[in-house]
Amino acid sequence: MNRLAARAMITVSVLFVGVALLAGDGIAQQRSDSDNVNAAINAFHAALSSLDIGKMQNVWAQEPYVVLINPRDKAPAVGWDAVKKDWQDGVFGFWAELKLSPKQAPQIHINQGMAQTTGVVGVEGKNKSGQALSFTIIETQVYEKRGDRWLMVSHHASRVPE
Repeated sequence: MNRLAARAMITVSVLFVGVALLAGDGIAQQRSDSDNVNAAINAFHAALSSLDIGKMQNVWAQEPYVVLINPRDKAPAVGWDAVKKDWQDGVFGFWAELKLSPKQAPQIHINQGMAQTTGVVGVEGKNKSGQALSFTIIETQVYEKRGDRWLMVSHHASRVPE
């Protein structure tokens, strides 16, 4: 093998390793983002289960374009003020106890600083009248990446028919 051929092989090998490392970093970044979105979903479920508006505020982007549709809602709440009111009056005002339990791992799709998730979640609790309730919801959420945090910008939950 002459020197030119040897240099060409070394160059191609170095380029191949470089491309593989860059692709691996992209896959690692996607995995890290997916883990962080999953953590954001868990933080949302914990905030909801705690019935604490302060914790709920920490998982939402407080923007005029955020949207919330809960199973008992007749219309979407649009904008942070309306979303906050829906949580306080509609949800936290209804439940005395609440526990959410994911029934399967959520589907997560991430693209350019946005994440879309869909999951099936068990809901158990007691309303303020003391009535025990148990049902399943399908939830779809959209998150925006802000620095290293994923904040919710849309949440839609519907009851699964029994």
